[in-house]
Amino acid sequence: MSFQRAPQLRVQPGEWRFLSFMLAVAGALGFDACAQASAMPEVLVGMGLPKPPYIMESGTAGLDYDIARQAMAAGGYKMVGRSLPQTRALAMLRAGQLDGMLSTTEGIGGHDFFTDPYIVYQNVATTLTSRRLTLRQIEDLSGYSVVAFQNASMVLGERYRLTVSGHPDYREVPSQITQNKLLFTGRVDVVVGDRLIFRYFSNKLDPQIDATKAVTFHRIFPDSPRKAVFRDARVRDAFNAGLKIIRANGAYDAIVSQYMGAARP
Repeated sequence: MSFQRAPQLRVQPGEWRFLSFMLAVAGALGFDACAQASAMPEVLVGMGLPKPPYIMESGTAGLDYDIARQAMAAGGYKMVGRSLPQTRALAMLRAGQLDGMLSTTEGIGGHDFFTDPYIVYQNVATTLTSRRLTLRQIEDLSGYSVVAFQNASMVLGERYRLTVSGHPDYREVPSQITQNKLLFTGRVDVVVGDRLIFRYFSNKLDPQIDATKAVTFHRIFPDSPRKAVFRDARVRDAFNAGLKIIRANGAYDAIVSQYMGAARP
């Protein structure tokens, strides 16, 4: 039996701290909660398209996904995610076809219920260092060709919206890897998007594209805290309660540590 074999296990002294941490996290989350996950009420949420390391290509993992899933579980709900373009997810939410939507801001409007911020995106303007472009403020983008993530004009604030609204060489694309290709091949001057996502996809480009070129991150945007939004206030409250639990028990920090490494160059 396993109890008889246990004394034969040889754990190095330095491993005890890690094992103790994992046991503490598992205990705080509760094995009973995991066993009863199938009995939890399900909440169908739109997650946007994959954007590693926040939402991985599988659609069932990632920094954003795992934080939201564990917050929901700690609050008593089972999250079921659907990878959708944000514009479609928003339309489905307003049509009652989704229960909620991840990684958004109150700028989308509507009368649904927004959670506390649970993750922070680090949007920057990225250029090739060799170009020696100077970007000190959002309005400086008007002098260059720009490609941004989908719905950037909706979530990056009024100054950004006004700057790009009449811009003759501005576009938004749903695929981050497309942004990286355009920058490294010299077909666009500036990429607007999250720094971690840019780094992740720079490592995924075709070998014929030289992604080793130095880039400059211009911090012309404030950090972008994101919220989830739900049609039911009770689900919103459960999410907020669960978020506090996983922040307190160490699970939140463990998720961050896991995925931050995935975006390192």
